[in-house]
Amino acid sequence: MTQRSSPPPSKPPRIGERLRAAREARGLSYEAVAAELRIRPVILAAIEREDSAALPERVYLLGLLRTYARHLGIDPTTVAAAWGGEVTETTQATGSTLRTAVGTWTAMRAPVATESALRAILRWIFSRGVVGLAILAVVGLLLVQAIRFASPPLLSVVSPSEEVLTVSAETRVAAIRGTSSAGTVILVSNAIGDRVTTEADVSGVWSIEIPLGGGRNEVEISALDPATGSSSGNVIRRVFIVNLPVSDAPRLVLLNPIAGLRVSGGAVPVALTTEPNGEVVATATSASGEVLRFTFSADSLGTVQGDLVLPAGSWTTQFQATGPNGTTSEVLREVEVVFVGVNVTIKGSGPGTWIRVWVDGAIDSTIGPTGLTLRDGVFRTIRGTSAIDIRFGNPRGASVTLNGRMLEERGVDGVPEGWSFRADGRVLSSSRK
Repeated sequence: MTQRSSPPPSKPPRIGERLRAAREARGLSYEAVAAELRIRPVILAAIEREDSAALPERVYLLGLLRTYARHLGIDPTTVAAAWGGEVTETTQATGSTLRTAVGTWTAMRAPVATESALRAILRWIFSRGVVGLAILAVVGLLLVQAIRFASPPLLSVVSPSEEVLTVSAETRVAAIRGTSSAGTVILVSNAIGDRVTTEADVSGVWSIEIPLGGGRNEVEISALDPATGSSSGNVIRRVFIVNLPVSDAPRLVLLNPIAGLRVSGGAVPVALTTEPNGEVVATATSASGEVLRFTFSADSLGTVQGDLVLPAGSWTTQFQATGPNGTTSEVLREVEVVFVGVNVTIKGSGPGTWIRVWVDGAIDSTIGPTGLTLRDGVFRTIRGTSAIDIRFGNPRGASVTLNGRMLEERGVDGVPEGWSFRADGRVLSSSRK
């Protein structure tokens, strides 16, 4: 009789595949998730592809992973711990050995366990000589690791000790100090989701400074063990209330960009509040002296939401609001912009224009083979690795930005034409139609 061999077990899906499957099962698009979590769609797509080159540093990435997994109903601790790895036979064997060791430990602690049972186990180990001692050492190490992975990092805030602290109008920075486990990453986030991090030193002490705006500044402090991916069970809250100065200068509270913001492959997000229906001028100056200016108009509540489209490099951004009597309010922020591949942003203008797009030689699936029409004021951002080809129905009906730099007008008004935008900044004629 011929004996049939069973097929080898299939590998479990990778973390990125699990996240994508969970998102698609819920019928969610990248844009829908991005609007909910304030994580850019390009980052969500890179997480699902497990594309490390397009993702931020691991300390930032772990926080994004946990937030994304929690939103999709997946255990965030499992996702963070397994990121970038696979469950191998060795891991399974180690888990089996650990379960056996824990079972033995539990049995030894149970009321029915006796001293003779413990002696029997020790005799069995020592009867195996060096092998027995090696087994004992491995079991001990596994127990220590199990305790480490199961225990979340400790976290305490020493200063300020008060949960709510009122400071003078001149205070622009708050210092927070505390203790945790050595090497633990401390995460401080504000009410709109912006986050800064620091790390506890070898003695477990950590400190961090956060920028303050006028009025109420609320932050939440948590801890993350980068080795295990486990986070602190408690989140500590601190509120800093900055007294507003007695002045006739217009109100200007800058929520975004935060100090030291690093943006990869996209625009710098702007969020601020000023006087209702007021105007704010933003001036960005590069390290080489290049100056770009932007103007934002507030709504009837004084809210401004927008973007600064900047080329790659380090920039000093200045936001200024001017009152009716000529007094001004000003806020400065340092930001850094980096680009990977080719990034093209198109804004419809005037009568608008129809476009068809090819990304790295293939039709852009988000736009489709029939293309779309960009109306006046409508933005569209397309990202690729080496080249993006765009066919314009009316070249003068759109403004184009390549890797953060605004391009000059091209083509003839009303005459269809195509161009190929390259990662190195070149713009070539394209024959695609």
